[in-house]
Amino acid sequence: MSEEHFLIVPPASSDGIRFEIYYGVSSPWALLGAPEAERIAEKYGVTIYLKPIVVVEENGGIRLKTRHPARQAYHALDLYRTAKHLNVPMKASPKYYPQPAGTIEIAGQAIIRIQQKFGIGSKEALKFSYEIQRCIWITEQGDHAKVETLQQIARQCGFDEQTIDECVVDKKGEEGDDGVKEWRRNHEEAVKLGIFGTPNYLVNGEIFWGQDRLNFVEIRIKELIEAGAKPVKY
Repeated sequence: MSEEHFLIVPPASSDGIRFEIYYGVSSPWALLGAPEAERIAEKYGVTIYLKPIVVVEENGGIRLKTRHPARQAYHALDLYRTAKHLNVPMKASPKYYPQPAGTIEIAGQAIIRIQQKFGIGSKEALKFSYEIQRCIWITEQGDHAKVETLQQIARQCGFDEQTIDECVVDKKGEEGDDGVKEWRRNHEEAVKLGIFGTPNYLVNGEIFWGQDRLNFVEIRIKELIEAGAKPVKY
């Protein structure tokens, strides 16, 4: 595959500011980055567009449990340090992580449906996503790969039963479902953009990989605003 379409310098200036997060729901780094991403969005008036995905193997992404033991060990060590620094009480080895392949789709698609219902950047979508991440890494209240656990989290977020019945369901095999279609579209976009791991914070298509790059995200958004760009409203 030609890589000429992948960005190697920031994109040209734009009149609008799009802030998209392509992330694995079960990524501990996505959990650690979520509060800071929301802080930046609120400070500058930009809208967060949540785009759940899985590791993009087409672009060289490697799932954690298939990495060399040395890389897995460093991942655990660095995660411990980062969580301690941010004062986040994460479990070192969560009970329900890593989940079996092909099961995180239920959570990702439920987040997408909540976002479709309440709107891109809605507090409902952001909270639901974050509470699932907390379930995995902090509370361990249940198996996040099971729809029953996700429905319990949805009730804790204050969603009514009709919303839960519509949005927090297992339809991963249903081609015509809007959540499934957007989930697959997110992956296709990630492949084209050159994304491989998660989380990725994109500002107008420019990739910032990892929660430790959020300072650069803030710098770029500030630069765009100072140049006269306005946050995109969905």
